[in-house]
Amino acid sequence: MNYCTRFFAVAFLSMITVWASCTKKGDNTKLQDENEPVSEFMPTTPGSWWMYASNEGDVTIRRATGRDSVKEDRTYSYFETTDTVSAYVTPEYFGKNGDLYIMLIDVDGSQENYYTVVVQKENAEVGNTWSNTGSITYAGNKFNLLTEGEVVSTGGTLTINGKTYTDVVEIKNKLKAKHVLMPNYVSCGTAVMWFSKGVGIVKTIFDISIMDVYKRKYTDSLLDYHIEK
Repeated sequence: MNYCTRFFAVAFLSMITVWASCTKKGDNTKLQDENEPVSEFMPTTPGSWWMYASNEGDVTIRRATGRDSVKEDRTYSYFETTDTVSAYVTPEYFGKNGDLYIMLIDVDGSQENYYTVVVQKENAEVGNTWSNTGSITYAGNKFNLLTEGEVVSTGGTLTINGKTYTDVVEIKNKLKAKHVLMPNYVSCGTAVMWFSKGVGIVKTIFDISIMDVYKRKYTDSLLDYHIEK
């Protein structure tokens, strides 16, 4: 299970004990019918790969397949991430929709129930914001999900595991959820992501705090990578 799947599984499926404004419509529900290639956001050339390590000892490798895949009625650039211990392969789908970069999240690991999320914006500027809304049913209960993304910084540098990345964009996401029968969203923590132009995702920190029910801080950062020319 890769970090994105892990994030949503932990952040949202764990909230069944939390009974927490009106349901908003996120930017992920207002997308155009078809996606464009995602290569400016993340290289798609076959043979390209990215190795990530977590603070919990997980090591995963994301590989570009160079193939497109139709999912949820849109065409996505198809990637695969492999857990180096279990050899479990997670399909991943990235796309560009208008000026938004999106991906599909497998919320329960079944590879059947996907949540479309906006993760970045073309020509991002500090202060740009967007939101993602959706719902999930767990143990017979339905929950509404809300993430609020904001561009915190652009054009920066970031050194990770001895490598320095440039033209870095930092995105902070506020994570919220509520039971459909309750009026207000409950804060569930944050997810901060760093993107380097021409490389892709270089680091993510999930700081999950669901009242007194569940707390966890999970960091995933780039160990090494290769971009095939």
